Amino acid sequence: FNLPRSAQGHPVLIQAGGSADGRELAARHAEAVFSASQSFDEAGAYARELKSRAAAWGRGNDAIRVLPGLTTIIGATETEALRRRDELVDLIPWTYSLTRLAGILGISVERLKLDERLPDDLSLPGGGNGNHTFFHATLAQARTHGYTARQLIRALAGGGGHRVVVGTPEQIADDIEHWFKGGAADGFNLMPDVLPGGLQDFADGVVPLLRQRGIFRTDYEGRTLREHFRLQRPFSRHLHRREAAETA
Repeated sequence: FNLPRSAQGHPVLIQAGGSADGRELAARHAEAVFSASQSFDEAGAYARELKSRAAAWGRGNDAIRVLPGLTTIIGATETEALRRRDELVDLIPWTYSLTRLAGILGISVERLKLDERLPDDLSLPGGGNGNHTFFHATLAQARTHGYTARQLIRALAGGGGHRVVVGTPEQIADDIEHWFKGGAADGFNLMPDVLPGGLQDFADGVVPLLRQRGIFRTDYEGRTLREHFRLQRPFSRHLHRREAAETA
């Protein structure tokens, strides 16, 4: 019997992982990559390197979509948004947040003090086989700003590791536009602070601004995830063989 042809060729292959092995796997096979970049420069360098590696494998320069994680906390004013962030973080027991942070860093929670900076001798968990992406992203935040553990947990909106943007809809839209137009992101793995309210705030406040700037669709042009990502339908050697046999 004949199976129906997939409109996508095959499902979109999505990968996450910032280690050298993870990047090589993504360059060879992934069509979209979730990342945890904390800065524009870092994200841009990561995207360029990944796409260059993919091109070296003969996949072209447009074979991968890089989608950094983005947590949004939105308020009518920046002060209101910061207050919302702090109120949400304060709802989480500090012992839980410290334990979560210690897990990302690969150390015992006893080594962390809320109002002291992180230890100086931190290294990748598991002798280098640990979680590269979140370890480096979290440590970069702490070292760049000189945060104490408490300040770091607030900046990470609870310690998740993904980048957090706190501000008005205009500030959120400015940030997204900067990253998108600057080549640091092809889109975002959006994580609103709370559901469904945070997502509604984004849809009502940020999406219209992105549409006005011409960087967010007003309608879907295709039917599949592959089409939404504007990825090429992959060549199927199995379909090619079948069609060749049918015309032989």
